Amino acid sequence: MNMTNQETRLLHYLELNKKISPMEAWTELGIYRLSDVVFKLRNKNYEIETERKSVLNRFDEPCSFAEYKLL
Repeated sequence: MNMTNQETRLLHYLELNKKISPMEAWTELGIYRLSDVVFKLRNKNYEIETERKSVLNRFDEPCSFAEYKLL
């Protein structure tokens, strides 16, 4: 089971930090499409839970995103 560098970085981050958001993935790991890396890991039988979050951005506009957690 070959893993990409992004998959390896994400798994290591999740083992240490328990969860990750798309912004953290971009700034900490250089992963722009977090959902794609999560999809690939799930296809390799890693159990990753998705939790939907809603927040206000700096313009007080609502926005939502997924936060991922390794089970």
